[in-house]
Amino acid sequence: MLIPIFMTLLFITTIASIFIYQRTNQDIHLILGIFTASVFIIWGLAIAHWSIHMLALLALLCIRIPVFTPKAVKIYNK
Repeated sequence: MLIPIFMTLLFITTIASIFIYQRTNQDIHLILGIFTASVFIIWGLAIAHWSIHMLALLALLCIRIPVFTPKAVKIYNK
């Protein structure tokens, strides 16, 4: 019961600190937003079911990013 409440509060803190950073120009809110977002992602991956990890792995393996595709380069001109 406590873990979903903690995750919800962490998510609200992350969104609120990023929103406050965009409204003001203080760097502490940016650091707070980045830190809580990273804790949120790590904690979420730690408590996720193994099937979610497998789906994420399959999604990453199926994605083709055009920037990282190899291109043929001619070395010799004939």
